[in-house]
Amino acid sequence: MSNKNWNGILKLIELQHVDFDGKIISKQENILNLLHQTGEQFILQAVFTGGKISSVIPDFYYLGLDNRQNIAASDTISNIIGEPTSNGYSRQQISSNGDFAINVNQSHFLATSPIVAFRATTNSWGPVSNLFLTTKNDNTGILISTVVLASPISLSAGQSVTMRIGLALKDCA
Repeated sequence: MSNKNWNGILKLIELQHVDFDGKIISKQENILNLLHQTGEQFILQAVFTGGKISSVIPDFYYLGLDNRQNIAASDTISNIIGEPTSNGYSRQQISSNGDFAINVNQSHFLATSPIVAFRATTNSWGPVSNLFLTTKNDNTGILISTVVLASPISLSAGQSVTMRIGLALKDCA
């Protein structure tokens, strides 16, 4: 049986845009992703052609934000447009060695990330419309997956956006 609605491996479980005093400005939940072709190839190589032995699995994965208007399965890291570059923004790392919790969610296994936070420190940044998962903190990594946010986010100085992702091989819908 095929699932034509399968979107990929990642779901943005929860995102909170928070003001400098901790007040929640907006919240988004359970947003599905698009698995990029480079991400699919990366996962298959990691599982079936060597994994850690061949250095396919990085020490860290990175979450980043950008403002691409059109997301395609063929996108690569070079397609990232509008990623903030200053005022406190940086890609957030998640260790591939223990940062993800593996649990059973509705009879399927789910890898859940810790909460990560993006902050605007000295000035504002954005808007950003997408969350992406990559293997490096620079533009040499593999673009694995992208989540199109329900609404764009811009941060003013002192604001932050926190989020948690979940990854599964079944039932991402």
